[in-house]
Amino acid sequence: MGRHRLCFGLRLALEAVFLTLTLSGFAGFVSPHSAQLRGRRHMEVARHAGPDGDDKTVLILGGGIIGVSISYHLAQRGVKSTIVDRAGIASCASGKAGGFLARNWNAGTPTDELSQKSFDMHEETAKELSLSSYRRLKCQSVAVDGTGAKPAGAKLKNLEWTDLGVRGSRLMGDESTIAQVHPKELCDAMWSYSEQHGSNFVKGTVENLCYEDGDSERHIRGVVVDGQKMASDVVILSMGPWGEVLQQAVPACSMLGVKYHSVLMRSGRVLNEAVFFSGLGDPEVYPRNDGNHYVTGFPDPPQVVKEIPGEVEVPW
Repeated sequence: MGRHRLCFGLRLALEAVFLTLTLSGFAGFVSPHSAQLRGRRHMEVARHAGPDGDDKTVLILGGGIIGVSISYHLAQRGVKSTIVDRAGIASCASGKAGGFLARNWNAGTPTDELSQKSFDMHEETAKELSLSSYRRLKCQSVAVDGTGAKPAGAKLKNLEWTDLGVRGSRLMGDESTIAQVHPKELCDAMWSYSEQHGSNFVKGTVENLCYEDGDSERHIRGVVVDGQKMASDVVILSMGPWGEVLQQAVPACSMLGVKYHSVLMRSGRVLNEAVFFSGLGDPEVYPRNDGNHYVTGFPDPPQVVKEIPGEVEVPW
């Protein structure tokens, strides 16, 4: 995850945050205001549930990082939940992204305090779940133009100077502010904890929401999954860019997806410095602690996502 991947870390706080095949993944975006509302709703669920989590039935629509994170943090508070997803747990970008975390890259913005809290929560969660992929590392920014030039005195431990035409570089963060985790390991571990504490998974396609009219507003009382109604006291929508049901329920909450193309490469040795290139498609390289290197970049424009989760097209 590069700058655009910071939502991975933010969402964990809000909701509680190969060379093989060429992959594509969508990152979904929604307004910070609506995200704050989701966070408050999550805590309302926890407060109103009983000590054994039996007072309310909770449906979570979407098995990505947001949905799984909600389920995990609810389970820690004794609240059982059911995740509904048409493709599985972390089947899309939440299982294939870079897992890049930065403490202070939102300094001076309304989400600065949240970003720092999220960064700390990731470390706490990694310890709680004994995640092997979590670690601290450095990050370097490199400007390139393809001319083959090398700036005088430029030094980068993990970068081979070839025909990139490097115009300059700077350190964007060190082990005190940069970390990473494999998103699939994180999602699987959080979901395993939730399952062990009574939560369950239903594979199916969410078609629409079921309402009950109240005195002043409509209340959601369940969802329709593959033509069958599933009743619930609380329904949490966390379907990422596949949020057509969310947009039907809240028309002002528009969801768009940005597709990033990625490839996983193996060098045979473990590196400890991520490199973000500026120019030539803005590729980003994230070395992992198992000798693999996640490389992503060349984003498509934001768009309404029509592809099916788990069956995202690679247009090359």
